[in-house]
Amino acid sequence: MPHIRGTVHGVAAMMTLVVGSILTNTIREEYELFAQIVATTTHLLVDVAELPVSREIAEVIVPVGVLMGVWVFAYELQRLSRSD
Repeated sequence: MPHIRGTVHGVAAMMTLVVGSILTNTIREEYELFAQIVATTTHLLVDVAELPVSREIAEVIVPVGVLMGVWVFAYELQRLSRSD
């Protein structure tokens, strides 16, 4: 059933993008340190690394990356617990 797994991962990736964007805006409003981290990361990605992305997209990369990392970690833990 590879097509079902692919669909689940595709939906998870899309949800991560949407939730990451919402979390970025919410957390940035509440925590000054997070806003500084996002600003620094955006500066590094857009100005220093000269990636051809808009600032709005670069601001979403950090929380989306964190959410994707958590998702992969949880998935691998679940997968390893089933194989034992």
